[in-house]
Amino acid sequence: MSDPREIEIPETHKAILAANANGLISTLRKKDGLISTNPVSYVFEDDCVRISTLKNRIKHDNLVANPTVTFCVVHQADPTRYVELRGHATIENDPDRSFLRHQFRETSGGQEAPPDLDPPDVDRIIVRIHPHQSSSPLLYGGRFTRPTGDETP
Repeated sequence: MSDPREIEIPETHKAILAANANGLISTLRKKDGLISTNPVSYVFEDDCVRISTLKNRIKHDNLVANPTVTFCVVHQADPTRYVELRGHATIENDPDRSFLRHQFRETSGGQEAPPDLDPPDVDRIIVRIHPHQSSSPLLYGGRFTRPTGDETP
């Protein structure tokens, strides 16, 4: 963590991040500053959220212009539980698509990414979320919480 604003993700939030493979990333649109939210698959390992995406996606342009980001994951078995990370993102090239292949295996039950997944001549990047704030409120005080087997406060 080189940014003094970056926080460690609390242990109570890690179970939700680790148990899911899909989340929502929100960026600020380059063209008008409005919020843009997109579903993405992700990998959570080494206490870090990373996302593979294409360089020609609008979220890439948005993050280059303004790295402010929010990332939200709703627990797949209990929609009253979620984690929200607010902070900034960094971008790294994935020229050999090794992270894409890793993410695809992790989020698809071990399947390999099809060789024609991406359009020709489009570059892949890795988006890493650097949280400055993290929250995981229990909606409705837990009155409607469903047992999931990984109950954390």
